[in-house]
Amino acid sequence: MSVSLGIPAVFQFGGLKRSDKTQRVPVLHGDVVVWGGVDRLRYHGVLTVKAASHAVLGAHRINLTFRKAG
Repeated sequence: MSVSLGIPAVFQFGGLKRSDKTQRVPVLHGDVVVWGGVDRLRYHGVLTVKAASHAVLGAHRINLTFRKAG
């Protein structure tokens, strides 16, 4: 699970191979992205963040990632 705070970003979710087609999902302050099972092995990440400003966090983006270990 990933929680986005601050300026907007674009989350990119791909396939099991790096060459697989990706899907781009805009994430805004407070958005949560959840996936698991086999999908946890898919390539994923956030594209370069564009310059912006958030009312509370200014020009910053914070990502909190939660994983269950074991």
